[in-house]
Amino acid sequence: MVHDTPTLTISQLKDTLKSGALLIDLRPYEQFASSHIPGSISVVFSRKSLPERVATAIPPGPSIVLLSDDQDIAGAAAAALGSVDRNPLYGILSQGVQMWRDAGLPPAHLTQLSAPVLWQRLSTPHNELVLIDVREPFEWEWGHIEGSLLIPLGEIWQRTGSLDPRKEIVLICQEGLRSTTAASILLHHKLPRIGNVAGGIGNWLDAAYPTVRPSKR
Repeated sequence: MVHDTPTLTISQLKDTLKSGALLIDLRPYEQFASSHIPGSISVVFSRKSLPERVATAIPPGPSIVLLSDDQDIAGAAAAALGSVDRNPLYGILSQGVQMWRDAGLPPAHLTQLSAPVLWQRLSTPHNELVLIDVREPFEWEWGHIEGSLLIPLGEIWQRTGSLDPRKEIVLICQEGLRSTTAASILLHHKLPRIGNVAGGIGNWLDAAYPTVRPSKR
């Protein structure tokens, strides 16, 4: 329950993050993209699968702080994660982004690309954009964008060091939820030029842009 989990001030949050804790932003991914606390990880709340989503996104060990503007969601998330030893629950931040702004601290943003803009970018000669598809391999085999790189969401944290920080990196998944999580992880690791495809490959297919499938042996 919320009352069993400490509610943090911005000052306490800053000290906690300096000690190595991770801030998990539970809001819808569109809200995260619009404005979020720098360094936070987007893991959209789900009553059924929140522990699994957190386990997929981040490594075991670090304590976590939950951010949600909705007290009911904060309570349900705390109940779901409070008994999980993998990442100890340290506290909750209510109305965190507004509190961050009120403290005079600038929020961060995640660039959103539409399917038409992505198509235009990929069709530009000498385009150096790196498109990473964070879906699972079986989804990739159903159809993916030519030239994209498959890195499932569960591998993103471990593979950030292999990505060129000088490149513009755009993430895509089926609908935009997992790719926002992946994008937030790359931003957390200080890669500066990160974008997300809003609506994911679903919007790409709706616009009738082409996909390819791996050849079967």
